[in-house]
Amino acid sequence: MTTQIARPTAKEISVAVICLVLLLGGAFLAASLTQGTDIFSLVQPSPNNTAPNIFQETQRLDLHRTFFTAWAALILVTLALSTFLFRHSAESAARYWLAFWTVSFIAFLVHFYWAVFVMFGNDWNRILQAKGRVSAPIPDTIVTVWWGLDVLMAWLIKSERLWIRIERALIHLLVFALFFLGAAKEGERMLSKALGIAMGVAVLISFLIWVIRRLKKSKRGVAPAT
Repeated sequence: MTTQIARPTAKEISVAVICLVLLLGGAFLAASLTQGTDIFSLVQPSPNNTAPNIFQETQRLDLHRTFFTAWAALILVTLALSTFLFRHSAESAARYWLAFWTVSFIAFLVHFYWAVFVMFGNDWNRILQAKGRVSAPIPDTIVTVWWGLDVLMAWLIKSERLWIRIERALIHLLVFALFFLGAAKEGERMLSKALGIAMGVAVLISFLIWVIRRLKKSKRGVAPAT
């Protein structure tokens, strides 16, 4: 089965880009305003709090940029995840899904760059040893590459063949798990946990709406869009 996915118009692209600029700009501004405080720890989290600092005090600004850009990406990807299931039944949902799926990936790339290249200097030995700070570096990297490939395919291949639909559903599940577990479960601050929980609630609500609509269409004898 093959379906066509509507492309974002200038309207949806503009909305998504404005959100991207505002959230990333806010992330960098927040990092600058809070660099004098220790809202995020330079010490790798450990049960007995005896772990040595894995970062220097001079890296605090970049540490805050790493965390705040992750929050920006989480907010943007929540909009993409919440519209994903409706992309076949509503053109507007498909347009906003692809627009926000793209800009959330861009925001996540900024976070990924700051985490890997700025904070750790692209030293994968340090990254792999920092289990308390980076819980799953290899899976996270695989998801990042896969996400980028899916964004590229979404723009280049307008039709969704069955294998693309399966691949796309899997990467959306993995991205959801990456952000939800990273924020709601492992977040250092209550705001981080709150953002993760809010994302989970938003995605759950969109899923329930999607299921209800499918059930209503089935009762009317109309084949539901998937």
